[in-house]
Amino acid sequence: MKRIGLTFFFFFLLVQWSVFATEPFRFALFTDLHISESKPQHAEDLKLAVTEVNANPLIEFVLVSGDDSDLGDLNSLRNAKQMLDELKVPYYITSGNHDTNQGKIGSANFIQVFKKDTFSITRHGFRFVGFPTGPEKDESIGHIKAADFDFVKRELDKNNPTFVVTHYPLLKGDIDNFQEMWNLLEKHTVIAVLNGHYHRNALFSYAGVPGIVNRSTQRGNQIKGGYTIYSVSDTLKVAEKIIGEPEHEWMVLPLHN
Repeated sequence: MKRIGLTFFFFFLLVQWSVFATEPFRFALFTDLHISESKPQHAEDLKLAVTEVNANPLIEFVLVSGDDSDLGDLNSLRNAKQMLDELKVPYYITSGNHDTNQGKIGSANFIQVFKKDTFSITRHGFRFVGFPTGPEKDESIGHIKAADFDFVKRELDKNNPTFVVTHYPLLKGDIDNFQEMWNLLEKHTVIAVLNGHYHRNALFSYAGVPGIVNRSTQRGNQIKGGYTIYSVSDTLKVAEKIIGEPEHEWMVLPLHN
């Protein structure tokens, strides 16, 4: 577990965005589903999250940021896809370290089930770009491949204000070449990087770009699981949504015109 190395006050001094005013919209983020045939509780938590999102007409789409399965086996990935396919809104997905079994089996199973492990979409003038962060070759630390750097750069060069979606936080100890991605992001209008992996809510700064880490859909030691709801207007509001309970807004960041 990592400690949050920034206070909100220090973070607000770093945040300087320039985006166009937008019609308010909302989306959800699922992460760290860890679907496994041996862990039926994880599937139950995901099904409840899907059911809640389907009952919320304000959520326009769902981002899924990796560790969608626990061991990267085909059956677990197929089960995850089957449950996600029950969403009434579109979802966009990338992989995490568990989806490649820490690099031991690679991304072939994930690609076979979900067809690709990157995405780029545009909603309300904002771009959402997701890509995998490894690891590769049976290693525990994440790594961003050259092809994925090129993919992200091409999408950022389209000059939309952008949300970047990965599994690992872009931090030393998590990704070996994180600094290269920081160097790329700080040259573009990146609203925030949305991550999973830590199974909790946290806030970091990646060279001045907000790094928002999101809770798992799993209940863990709690009674119920949950997910995250993002609201975008002249501010970016981030809320934890525990199943069956009201949203708990835990962060608000300004979007400067």
